[in-house]
Amino acid sequence: MSGNGFVPQSEEEKVPEADDNPLADDTAQLPESHLNSPGAEAENLHLWSFKPVCTEYFEVLKDPLCVFTNVSFSNGRGISIFTTPTIASEFAALLPFQDPAALSSRGINSPSEPDGPSYTKTIPGKGIGMLAKHELQRGDLIAAYTPYLLAHMENLLSTTEREKYLQVAIEQLPEPSKTHFLTLATIYGDPRVAVQDVVKANAFEMQVGGQMHLAVFPESSRINHACAPNSQYHLDPTLLTHYVYAARSIAPDEEITIAYAPPLVFFRDRAEYLHSTFHFQCTCSRCQRGEAGDKAVSDIHALQWALANWDSNSTASVRKAEMLVRLYKEEGLDAFLDTPYGHAAFTYNAVGSARGAIKYAKLAVEAAVLRYGPAAPGLETWNELMQDPQRHSSWRRRKGV
Repeated sequence: MSGNGFVPQSEEEKVPEADDNPLADDTAQLPESHLNSPGAEAENLHLWSFKPVCTEYFEVLKDPLCVFTNVSFSNGRGISIFTTPTIASEFAALLPFQDPAALSSRGINSPSEPDGPSYTKTIPGKGIGMLAKHELQRGDLIAAYTPYLLAHMENLLSTTEREKYLQVAIEQLPEPSKTHFLTLATIYGDPRVAVQDVVKANAFEMQVGGQMHLAVFPESSRINHACAPNSQYHLDPTLLTHYVYAARSIAPDEEITIAYAPPLVFFRDRAEYLHSTFHFQCTCSRCQRGEAGDKAVSDIHALQWALANWDSNSTASVRKAEMLVRLYKEEGLDAFLDTPYGHAAFTYNAVGSARGAIKYAKLAVEAAVLRYGPAAPGLETWNELMQDPQRHSSWRRRKGV
């Protein structure tokens, strides 16, 4: 999934017709000048299985863009990266490139079938989806995979030019990975931009070297959307890994879902975003209620505004904090509980309840790690609150409320 994939064409730039399209000729090759570009001489060239294939030099990047492929990455899974030579050096310095066992020793890229917690099958109206093989509990790891492709989120190349380089990136992957990538869902179904079409439909954003890259994790891409998802994911750029965890109990053979859209927007806005970005209509439990579910969203926003108000006229209370937690759960937003738990921790501390503050600070830590990973923002605050609530600035600020 992705809301930020490369767009195959626009009104200003149409993909050429087949007779004029260099992609229509399977024998089309990049000019030799691209292969011999100065940017191809990146550091750590011993890590790349092919001579980097590069664009012209871009002044704005102070570099060309090149295709870097390592076919032995993660025990032969392979990886292709379309980025600058400077950023490629930063990729090469990451642990998965320096230690061949770094991923397998952490259970990353372990097969989901037949031994994992999930399996895939065709779901009517949704294409291929991922389902639970056995009962899962909140916090259980469902998937941990590296991408086949990472592509710099540049806006310098034309659609046709970009496709040429991304096709090189996929062609250089090991055959099973190449085949797997090309079986993923697309949005436009245009073979002239086949790789960008897969990227558009399946990519997540990952920042490496200070620049955003679109990353395609084929296994995780099988997980469909729900506005009340039963799972949550986060990305670890240091391990180039996409993790998926259960956000609540999941029954055997229940579909595993994540959220493609922001959860706290109104029904029409969610529907418009999903339709314009992914070309589908969501039929999840929240969307089946339509605009009738918007009241809960409004109530959540109002409660969060009140609880975040620390002025003397604040109407915040532990009752409202508990109501916020309850609304999140009733709406099926278990994947996003770090926010209400955080509000509850501060509110209980503000009325002088150390026990309540510690309880919710602990829950906020667990929920934040589930949502953002071990480097989640705010962990230091929650840990300090758990250790000594009275030392935090919120202590008894709302005594009597």
